[in-house]
Amino acid sequence: MKKFFTITALVLVGFFAQPLAAQHSVAKIKNAPIEVAMPETIKTPEQTPIATVTVRGVELEPLSGVYVVTRDVNVRGGPDTSTKRVAGLKAGERVRAIGKTAKNSWIAVSKDGETLGFVFAKMLMPVINGALDEQFLGSYSSPNKGNDSVACDYRLRFERKTKVEGANFQTADYEVRLRCASSKGAASFYGQMFLTEAPVVERNTLYLISLDVRSIGDGIEEFLTTRYYYDPNSGKMTFNGHSLPRFANPPKSQEFQTKSIKDALQQAVEASIASWTPKAWETLFTKTDTGSE
Repeated sequence: MKKFFTITALVLVGFFAQPLAAQHSVAKIKNAPIEVAMPETIKTPEQTPIATVTVRGVELEPLSGVYVVTRDVNVRGGPDTSTKRVAGLKAGERVRAIGKTAKNSWIAVSKDGETLGFVFAKMLMPVINGALDEQFLGSYSSPNKGNDSVACDYRLRFERKTKVEGANFQTADYEVRLRCASSKGAASFYGQMFLTEAPVVERNTLYLISLDVRSIGDGIEEFLTTRYYYDPNSGKMTFNGHSLPRFANPPKSQEFQTKSIKDALQQAVEASIASWTPKAWETLFTKTDTGSE
């Protein structure tokens, strides 16, 4: 499935205010420029801060993580275009960060264990690996009791990575199987979830998590999508919106603290289920298969 992407916050905000296309909820903007989402910091909670690192005689702030080269670029012997070219990188190649200059303008990188030199930061984009080899199970029970209570179990299973057309990164795509029941009915149905492996908001390390449920809506031109921004550095995940407000309400708490990609995906599934309205459940229980697999 082809996906077109832009990495500017303004374009994304404008896009998310519009109905989602039936093919996928990633923006299909053919000619929008791809701009680099540069992080303010790249530091996970588990890392022990290091004062400085030295690369080719230059003292830098430490930086870690994998970056993809957004276009062909020179690697310099120092953080300045006047320094000698020591190597070259092609668009799509991946490197590891070692350190950065104070103003985030240059990043020292390595590849295959070898220190290369300095790359202009705007030519690099941080990426993560969103694929989890294991399939994992979870459950959700609504806090309200009585006739409106709902209980679900779900399974997430990684399916594939999909190249985002016009960009040098992929999405990690998951199948979500759900089985839910209440006093008003029961249903087994599927959803599709993806996590972008590169940030989608400029100047922030915010990655997009999206859950599509075609059984809510007409399944052809409209279906219920719930979106979240996820920051793997801080573990913070933030609700970003629904495609069909009549079928879902914003969650009471719109910020979530996560421990891992797995935890973020599971919390996204459960928060999405919790947001569905009685109209959504009525649609599910009348449209979908009530038998077991």
